[in-house]
Amino acid sequence: MSSLAAPSPAESAAASAAAVRARWICAAILTLFFILGIVYSVATPIFEASDERWHYPVVRHIVRSGQLPVQNPQKRTDWHQEGSQPPLYYLIAAALTAWIPTHDFSAVYVPNPHAVVGEPLVMGNKNMMVHSPREDWPWQGTVLAVHLIRLFSVALGALTVWLTYRIARLAWPADTRVALLAATLTAFNPMFLFISASVNNDNLAAALAAAGMLILLRAMQRGQRRRDGLWLGVLLGLGAITKLSVLALLPLVVLGLVGEAWRGRRQGRPHAWRDCCLNLALIAGLMVLIAGWWYWRNWTLYGDLSGLNRMLDIAGRRKEALTLARLWYEFEGFRITYWALFGALNIPVDRWIYTLLDGLSIVATAGLLFTCVRLALRLRRLSSCDGAARIEAPALLLLIAWVVLVLIALLRWTGQTYATQGRLVFVAIAGISTLLAVGLWAVIPRPLRTAAMIAIGGALCLFAGLSPFIYIAPAYARPPLLSAAQLPAEMHRVDWTIDGAMRLLGYRVQPPVAARALPALRPLESLSLTVYWEALRPLDTDYSVFVHLLGRGRAVIGQVNTYPGLGLWPTTQLQPGGVLADTYWVPVAADATAPSLVRVHVGLYRYEEAGRPGLETRNAAGERIEPWLTTVKLIPWEWPQIAPLHPLSVQLGEVIRLLGYDLVSAEDGAARRYTLTLYWEALGRPAADYSVFIQVWDAQHQVAGFDSRPLGGDYPTDWWEEGERIVDAHALDLSSLPAGHYRLRLGMYRLDTGERLPAYDATGPLPDYAVSLALVVE
Repeated sequence: MSSLAAPSPAESAAASAAAVRARWICAAILTLFFILGIVYSVATPIFEASDERWHYPVVRHIVRSGQLPVQNPQKRTDWHQEGSQPPLYYLIAAALTAWIPTHDFSAVYVPNPHAVVGEPLVMGNKNMMVHSPREDWPWQGTVLAVHLIRLFSVALGALTVWLTYRIARLAWPADTRVALLAATLTAFNPMFLFISASVNNDNLAAALAAAGMLILLRAMQRGQRRRDGLWLGVLLGLGAITKLSVLALLPLVVLGLVGEAWRGRRQGRPHAWRDCCLNLALIAGLMVLIAGWWYWRNWTLYGDLSGLNRMLDIAGRRKEALTLARLWYEFEGFRITYWALFGALNIPVDRWIYTLLDGLSIVATAGLLFTCVRLALRLRRLSSCDGAARIEAPALLLLIAWVVLVLIALLRWTGQTYATQGRLVFVAIAGISTLLAVGLWAVIPRPLRTAAMIAIGGALCLFAGLSPFIYIAPAYARPPLLSAAQLPAEMHRVDWTIDGAMRLLGYRVQPPVAARALPALRPLESLSLTVYWEALRPLDTDYSVFVHLLGRGRAVIGQVNTYPGLGLWPTTQLQPGGVLADTYWVPVAADATAPSLVRVHVGLYRYEEAGRPGLETRNAAGERIEPWLTTVKLIPWEWPQIAPLHPLSVQLGEVIRLLGYDLVSAEDGAARRYTLTLYWEALGRPAADYSVFIQVWDAQHQVAGFDSRPLGGDYPTDWWEEGERIVDAHALDLSSLPAGHYRLRLGMYRLDTGERLPAYDATGPLPDYAVSLALVVE
């Protein structure tokens, strides 16, 4: 029996008024959610939401063929692994859009071959698809079909929000504010809004699972009835042909109904066990009746009831074991994809927002743990246990078990493929939001609860409302085209013509090491390069742009491949007269050897052409040229500490100093082959590109010579700057010389004039401006 006294008439009236007020607030939340869902749908171009580019083709295939997809890993399809999903969502979507002609599908379903999926820190190419004016209002054909299904999904999302409110009211009846906060945490979760505004079977799965949990909680609290078994059987059956994760409810349904029957029998209800058995049989029968055909089809086609093995064959299996260290590494992605990581998991929000959301989650989890402990202690004291505790404890335990089972299922799935995404637990978002709301309610002081919950809900609503305008829409917004008069004065003009179709007017470089006199960057930094493109005529080919950074030995140390406009301006949509200012951020490889000059090559190629060779480039004079646009320098993060085996202090000219040298046998062990390493220091910027001369003399004559620019020409002296220390290795092949004693004479000179740099040591000028070193050839 409850230890609480019956409420007075005034208390009952106040509770009734609070319930009415809560329903109106819930209606306002639902209205805002629906409006925001439409905003997200319009802000996100078609096929840009997570996996929508694979979900919709399943719908279209059903409409066109009247059949479900048959999965074949050897055959490439537009629906990829999503053709393995249970079909209910797609069947409903097909029924909604069957009247819409979608003959334009191939014209609007154009993948961006350079899309960067799942890498939010990479600049550009956020768009998985190439978009065109066909998608503009008024919508027609495929675009209309996609938006109509999105509207259906938004309605399903609104249903999930309402079910969250109802579940929280049952789980925590003591305070309607908890239910309103739970509804808010679902409705204004930007990622849930984003998925709800897309073609995705998660939307139906979340609604069906939440409805099943609501029926189960109600049956446990007031006693199970036959209609509970009927509803649970229908909902679980529909869930089983929507998404397998809905079936995480099944063991909870069994435990919940059995637990309720046990409690009912103890309370003297004579037919409690019979009702439980009949309900379980009804649920099983309805599930087989509704969903059995789908699993039999999978067994017949694939030898696998679930069809998951075929799905994994197409999606790709995880290559490495999912260790605890790896799981912790991927946990960050799980957290941010629960709250907000839009597009192809490549459009993040500001990092400080993730920090705040992490803090909110941690506080709520701590509050939930405190609440569970408090309820457990109250239940142990039977004499003081009130009715609320008897309702709240089993309900919270059931919701916790639901979330845990969904997480275990996700953990098992992500152990087989790469799927550590928080959005994949949205099937239990009604339970998650309720538990978070209960936890927050527990830690907020009683006088501040209303204000705090309004603040939390308002902040989430503001965040959700601004996200389409601050993050989503700008990621797909095309940069405007410029006129010739708008070209910046600091643009370096080149006027190249590529393939007779495109003109590269000029470029600008914004190096990250801006304090230096010469453009410089370091490993792991990115070169910001703006290139100005112009179409010479209307084009029927979508050219790809390449930007290559060539370092030591012309090795590629960084590259970007993209359609113009970082994927947003395919060349078939450019018109003559408009100039596209296209900025590329080209990352330098971590293992790039520095120092070195970096040659920046820019050009065009056809993505479909075998080998993808660069297209012919001609300069303003019509001469065919290598697409070497400009040069920057690559410097190390720290210049090496010099410790030569043979220290020297020889100054060449005014700004170069030779600090010493090493002379060792070549690493290959070949006889009379040596490596001479010279250690240079720049005291300033040399005025010219000097070469190093290395001469081998016997007693009277020069018998060998080795001339080259420092670092084989990869880092000329006129690019050196004050404070730089260059380790310059030269290979000496003396195999043609007899054994004996020789002298090495070395220094620097200008190749164009032959003039040597004056060389000085502490005693004064050196003879012939050459450093003389002893050499013994064995």
